Amino acid sequence: MNVCFFPRLKEFILNQDWNDPKSQLQQCCLTLRTEGKEPDIPLYKTLQTVGPSHARTYTVAVYFKGERIGCGKGPSIQQAEMGAAMDALEKYNFPQMAHQKRFIERKYRQELKEMRWEREHQEREPEEAEDIKK
Repeated sequence: MNVCFFPRLKEFILNQDWNDPKSQLQQCCLTLRTEGKEPDIPLYKTLQTVGPSHARTYTVAVYFKGERIGCGKGPSIQQAEMGAAMDALEKYNFPQMAHQKRFIERKYRQELKEMRWEREHQEREPEEAEDIKK
C-alpha cells in the first residue's frame, strides 16, 4: 500500500484527476454565479457532424452566459464535449482556477517536486535496465 497505492492517491488528489474537464468547467461556472440569481451553467451545442455513421466526427462548442468559450472535436459527442470543455478551461479566464493551482503549488510544493522526481525516476528505470542488457 505504501509503495503502490498511497503515492498514487496523493498525486490523484493533488492533480484532481477525478475531475474530468466537463465537471471542472461546470464547477468554475457555478463559482461565478451572481448572488440571488439562478446559476449559469455551460451549454454544449453540436455544430457539425461529418462522416459516415460508423466513423463520424463531431464538432461541439461550449457557451457560457451566451458567449462561446470553447470548441472541440471527437469521434463521439461526449468526447467532443470534453474537448470543448478542455479548450474553455485553457482559454477562458476563471480566477478561482488560478487561485486553486497557486494554493496547491504553495502548500504542497515539496511533495509535488518529490512526486515528479519519483515519476521521472520510475520512467527512467526500465530504460536504464534495457541499456544495461545491451
